[in-house]
Amino acid sequence: MLDRKVLLFDIDGTLIRCGGAGGKSLCAALALEYGLSEVRPVDLHGRTDLGILNELLSNHGIEANQVNRDRLCQRYFGLLPDQLRELADDSKAHVLPGVDNLLGLLSTIPNYVTAVLTGNMPTSARIKLQHFDLWSFFEFGIFGDLTDHRPALAEPARSLIEQHCGSGIAPHQVVIIGDTPLDIELAQRMGARSLAVCTGGFTVDELRQAGAGIVLEDLSDITQVIQWLD
Repeated sequence: MLDRKVLLFDIDGTLIRCGGAGGKSLCAALALEYGLSEVRPVDLHGRTDLGILNELLSNHGIEANQVNRDRLCQRYFGLLPDQLRELADDSKAHVLPGVDNLLGLLSTIPNYVTAVLTGNMPTSARIKLQHFDLWSFFEFGIFGDLTDHRPALAEPARSLIEQHCGSGIAPHQVVIIGDTPLDIELAQRMGARSLAVCTGGFTVDELRQAGAGIVLEDLSDITQVIQWLD
């Protein structure tokens, strides 16, 4: 019997580059929804949207509660598609090297389950991946509405893997594929393996020091990726 593997892909900086579409849309949404003349952006790299929303609201004197998060999200989701189209036209938003071919190949291998594990909300994840025709490659998702700190996604991830794949998946059968030290920390908390890529701004040395199982410049060498996964 083939050894099943659950591959959990980060989105931004790992599969795609959005050219700042998310941050621009989120800041514009805050300004429009709450009548602000100036918005101070927050760090987005490797974080969950829940944590980002809470900080963004609090920093502008708005209570970070569910009602205000929902208001901000609905405005954000409405702005994001146009921002993605605009930046894609300028070649600032695009699929990263090797991603299309790798996902296409993985979809033909019976023992691989591909899913997303992302800081994005479910809706923003779908908007981004549908824009680049990647959404259909993934069987389920673990999203950034579950916790405000990315490594804390470990327990929800275990639960959702069991829900979708059954209880027989051991930690070593799970691989987290991401571009930040926070992805690697999450893998360590889960007892999972980690494949890190340098397409999100971190160097090979930084990702190795964080403890990645393997570090690649990008996902273009599909043979190397599959050999390591196997």
